[in-house]
Amino acid sequence: MEDTDRCSVIGVTRRRFMRAEAGAAVASSFLPTLNLRGTGFAALMYATSMYNKLKRLSIVFIAFISFPGLAYNQQPPIPPSTKLVPPAHGKIPVAFIIGRGAETIDVVGPWTVFQAVLDQSRGASMDDMQVFQLYTVSDSTKPVRLTGGMQVIPDYTYADAPEPKVVVVPATTTSPEMLDWIRKMTKRSDVVMSVCIGAYQLAAAGVLSGKTATTMNGAYADIQKKYADVHFLLNRRWVQSDPVIFTSGTTGAGIDLALHIVDLYFGREVAERAALTMNYPGQDWKGDGTDSLKRPLPSDQFSTGVLGNWQGEVITKEGPLQLAIHIWPYPNDKHLVGTADLLNRDVRDLFIDPIALNGLDLHFEIHSGTGTFDGKLNAQGTAIEGTWKQSGASAPLVLKRAKK
Repeated sequence: MEDTDRCSVIGVTRRRFMRAEAGAAVASSFLPTLNLRGTGFAALMYATSMYNKLKRLSIVFIAFISFPGLAYNQQPPIPPSTKLVPPAHGKIPVAFIIGRGAETIDVVGPWTVFQAVLDQSRGASMDDMQVFQLYTVSDSTKPVRLTGGMQVIPDYTYADAPEPKVVVVPATTTSPEMLDWIRKMTKRSDVVMSVCIGAYQLAAAGVLSGKTATTMNGAYADIQKKYADVHFLLNRRWVQSDPVIFTSGTTGAGIDLALHIVDLYFGREVAERAALTMNYPGQDWKGDGTDSLKRPLPSDQFSTGVLGNWQGEVITKEGPLQLAIHIWPYPNDKHLVGTADLLNRDVRDLFIDPIALNGLDLHFEIHSGTGTFDGKLNAQGTAIEGTWKQSGASAPLVLKRAKK
């Protein structure tokens, strides 16, 4: 597959991944806010988002089974975030790389963040108050169509663009000129940040070699296999790869990373005002790049029979596998749905299908088809003892009810 077609990685377009992420984002944002935990609507929202995430996360699970070494690569050290020093005078130039098919949200999300940072002491007009100078850069100044049909006329080419302090690299097509410019800017800029599968551009430029990074979960298997010298982390809002390079996860994670960069330049109060100006409710930008909010699960309200939350460890050929299993009824007591987490491999929300219960006998399969479990609930309802089967091998597995 050509890097110039990277916007359709692993046979599924970025927009399909975006829709899956959007479903999960809606569920995660509405459930805690409206306290719908345990209601039929909560089950509907969660089940829908989990189903939408199925194909995206199944390939991640397959990656861990097919390429077990990926899960055990020694992680390079992640440098601590350091304060960035704004110039004493003038604006901070921010360059947005764009190419054919660039993902619109990857561009306009961070753009809106930097645009929202104002300093009223600079003057009376909006232009005077803006702290960042924003512009677009491409191979030429011919109009470029982003996803959804938005047309953008680049301000500069890589040959004549002003030297930026911040570079934003979205999911987009690749060119040799772009990669050369990225390499140069990692040595001259304060920040070079990728959004979602914009990490492909940084990896292709060679600036992530030997470093830690993140990207969209659904692209993990492909990008980790293609760039084995980079240690990609799952389920991260962002990762700082070195003192200059940052990589973010998908969709709103680019907004979180941009707010984090504002925080590093001007402090928490300025970044909070920018988020308030945008009416952005997310709080993950204040953390260390990991998701700070734990979503409630429909299974949390159940603790009888096989319903509820379970945990156990099985020894596989690839090493220990720590499982968390979540099971709940939907849409009625005659049908069960659920998700699985691979706790020690940092993979969450793998769809379980089918789930079959016959008396005290439970059978379920990870939807990718590479892992199955058959067990029996004990009389006390505190454990399910059985056998885990994976890749032609089997091992005993005891699932114990997880404490809330």
